[in-house]
Amino acid sequence: MFYSLNHFTNLQINLSTFALLFSEMVQYSQNRVYSVPELQTKLSDLGQHVGTRIVDLLMLREKGFRREVKLLNMLLFIKGNLWKNLFGKEADKLEHANDDERTCILI
Repeated sequence: MFYSLNHFTNLQINLSTFALLFSEMVQYSQNRVYSVPELQTKLSDLGQHVGTRIVDLLMLREKGFRREVKLLNMLLFIKGNLWKNLFGKEADKLEHANDDERTCILI
């Protein structure tokens, strides 16, 4: 049986289940590396993989098949919709870094 992506919109994951999954991901990664920088790289790669999939899923749910191509609109989507889905509330601020024009900070 196939469900649409919106069918699973209101499902909540128990915090202890998420903590167990996260702990297992860290332990799995620790057992396959020999140094702290390797572990950081491995966990960063896992986070990037999961993060891109979450962004894709939320973009599909929120905007249908319309893709956001403007940087500011995408940053505002991350500040609002994505942050709210991940952390329960929108990010407070989106601002440029003082030292680099190409760096933005979510607060």
